[in-house]
Amino acid sequence: MQITQQKRAVLYVRVSTKEQVDEGNSLSTQEKHCREYALKNGYEVAEVFIEQGESAKTALRTELQKLLLYCSDKKNKLSAVIIYKLDRLSRNTDDYSQLRILLKRYGVEIKSTSEFFENTPQGKFMENMFANVAQFDNDVRAERCSGGMKDAMREGRYVWMAPVGYDNVKIGGRSTIAPNPTMGPFIKQTFELVAKNTHAIEDIRKMMAVLGLRLKNGKPLSKPYFYSMLRNRTYFGMLEKFGESHKGLFEPVLEEELFNQVQRVLRMRGKKMSQYKLDSEDFPLRRFVFDAEGRKLTGSWSKGRSKKYPFYRFGVRDSNYNRDKFQDAFMGYMDKFQLNDDLILKLKLKLGEKLNKATSDEQKDGRKLRSYLVELQERQNALIKKNLEGFISDSILKQQLDMIEQEMTSTQINLTSVQEMEMDFDEVLGYVSHYLKYPSVVWKDANLDKRLKLQWFQFPQGITFKNEDYGTTQLACLFKTKDAFSASLSFSVDPSGIEPLTSGVQNRRSTI
Repeated sequence: MQITQQKRAVLYVRVSTKEQVDEGNSLSTQEKHCREYALKNGYEVAEVFIEQGESAKTALRTELQKLLLYCSDKKNKLSAVIIYKLDRLSRNTDDYSQLRILLKRYGVEIKSTSEFFENTPQGKFMENMFANVAQFDNDVRAERCSGGMKDAMREGRYVWMAPVGYDNVKIGGRSTIAPNPTMGPFIKQTFELVAKNTHAIEDIRKMMAVLGLRLKNGKPLSKPYFYSMLRNRTYFGMLEKFGESHKGLFEPVLEEELFNQVQRVLRMRGKKMSQYKLDSEDFPLRRFVFDAEGRKLTGSWSKGRSKKYPFYRFGVRDSNYNRDKFQDAFMGYMDKFQLNDDLILKLKLKLGEKLNKATSDEQKDGRKLRSYLVELQERQNALIKKNLEGFISDSILKQQLDMIEQEMTSTQINLTSVQEMEMDFDEVLGYVSHYLKYPSVVWKDANLDKRLKLQWFQFPQGITFKNEDYGTTQLACLFKTKDAFSASLSFSVDPSGIEPLTSGVQNRRSTI
């Protein structure tokens, strides 16, 4: 008597949403029907593959790939894959055809518990029809989803994954985006830095990563993503999808003019200025202090036995100075000129008058620059019109537009500088008062850019270092007590007449 070997099959069940996974009903129902089908048709269930929360739009699914690998192993001796419906396996007719061919190569058939088809011409026709129905249903859903997205976009709502700097939110029960309180300001700061055209773009990306600009997963922005972000019109409130452009109702992160200026800079591909190569955060006094022969102070790190040590030097023998001690002595020298409270109070009154006048002048400059920008834009429009009418050629148009674009970039950078000078008088006067009373404290707490501005402001021609002493021939007028309210910005006297020579750098020389 011959014993018939029982057929073996695997079950494949799938749900496409996380909600269905959490409920568990769909998965358990599918598996129940598949097991009943296997029992009724004499199949031994060898394995169950459960796909949780993955769409059937693609065949690149975790459990489906495991199933195909399992079926390819002849040792498993499979003869069928049992599914609840064909759309559980695929909603794409091309993918389904490929899966069917691949499984047939392994000697495995596809069996559906709710759809009947045999290995006959009629059965194959029905099988293809069921696959096409699944594809049709998927296409209809996609079209409805796309239509809903288009309607939302036309209403001014952003319904996709929010770009960095924004959060996906619901306002009035409807999806849109809103600026992230942490990352939003970083995005604006990034655009402002690029707009100035004083740093290389890559340097700005690295700088902002250090400051805290991150993706939602906590990783810094990659170079391609960073450039894509700089060209993303969503940041000034525009929606661009499906070949359409609409004004968003969500709050923009930055102004349109700032975005446009960044686009000009990106086209110009500006490079960082030389000052960022010459100045050093580690050695702020470099090129500011001179020796008796007029040599400029330099600074660098010297390698010791176990670590590196910072030194200032004049580039000649026996001119190495410990950086920290040298800077401490410089700060002591700054404080030789600090003012008392009475003088500072009188100065604040005079400074207030000066600041009011300076602000008025800056506002006039700003109006002129904005007017010039409008004029440049009108020139652009006039050139384009002449080109369309055939008065000028395309090559001349391109040449003229490039020239205007460069002029607009330069004008916008100047306008940005003017706008940055708009200030809170009380805050400015408070800062100035603190600086005049404690020059070294303010200098020490400042970043490199402010340190350089402060030291060159207080000593407009730098300072000399001779016989272990500091000296200067020119001092900012704010520190001149004899003529504190002079209109000039500086004055010149004999070095021995404006400050006592100090021995603040005694025994500062060090040998390596």
